[in-house]
Amino acid sequence: MAFVRYGMGNGAKLPVPLMVLSSSEADAALHALQDASPGSLTVYVVPESSPLLPQGTDVYVGKHRSALLRAGQGLAALRARLQQLAQVMSLPATSIAAALADRVPDGQLGPDARRHLKSSLGYEITFSLLNPDPKSHDVDWDIEGAVGRYVQPVLDKLSVVANFSVDSQILYYAVLGVTPRFDKESSSFLLSAHSLPHVINPVEARLGSSAASLYPVLNFLLYVPERSHSPLYIQDKDGAPVPTNAFHSPRWGGIMV
Repeated sequence: MAFVRYGMGNGAKLPVPLMVLSSSEADAALHALQDASPGSLTVYVVPESSPLLPQGTDVYVGKHRSALLRAGQGLAALRARLQQLAQVMSLPATSIAAALADRVPDGQLGPDARRHLKSSLGYEITFSLLNPDPKSHDVDWDIEGAVGRYVQPVLDKLSVVANFSVDSQILYYAVLGVTPRFDKESSSFLLSAHSLPHVINPVEARLGSSAASLYPVLNFLLYVPERSHSPLYIQDKDGAPVPTNAFHSPRWGGIMV
């Protein structure tokens, strides 16, 4: 997910000598030499005496998913600096989108849909099955198999920057915080976009994992509507049905009906 580029490589030439450039100017000039693949991270290691970095500055993070890094005293110091730098730079939305690229259709992770996640040494991911009406519904899921097929490959790609733990639970009598509206025309129940923020509050109190975890928690909930509110569909702000019948809350997680 991250790699170190030493020197210029491939015989590429810059328009002006690097020695006369500031850190920001060097970042712009080196951009043409970088790997253009999404999610890549380029680190240029410069000698201790390099004028590209001001005195007292060991690292400069550029605007193009690249950084200038002073070599440090020995390989151990360089390795420690690289690990710290990779962790800081490797969890913006572009990296997450790259890890998901082979699992989400093109165009569904546009800039407006991406959200930054607070940097941490670890993250806890919780999958919850909500059954508000166990007297009417006997539901189960193969969450272990689903995590292995769809989630673990993504976490493997992100494992170089953080530790991830995954758990699951089934919650009974867990109801949403709003009452769906019945639509006579479609003979179905509807949740409008403006009511979605109120859906999370009563459910969150039942989840339990966030209070006990030392790391940020991402919640993924599957909600099976009670019989008296079935079928249940989510509408967007324009009143159109949401194709996925799901919604997300930035930095918290999401719910699928």
